[in-house]
Amino acid sequence: MRYGIIFLSAVIIEVCSTFFIRAIAQNNIPLMYFFAMIGPFLGLPFIGYMVESETWSERIKQAVALSIGYGAGMTIVTLINR
Repeated sequence: MRYGIIFLSAVIIEVCSTFFIRAIAQNNIPLMYFFAMIGPFLGLPFIGYMVESETWSERIKQAVALSIGYGAGMTIVTLINR
């Protein structure tokens, strides 16, 4: 469950950060504010897990879940933008 939450959070962060960059490129002020305001809250679901991890093996597993999540988010954005 923990790694699923970390994965899902990474997917959401990646997708939202890409849309934030798009809002900046298009000079869409309301969307820039929206993504800037929700950005800090997107990592909250997994920050507690990252802080509580006590072993390196657990930290590495969490990093793998994050990297796969970021990759999945990038894939989603790429498919949306085609």
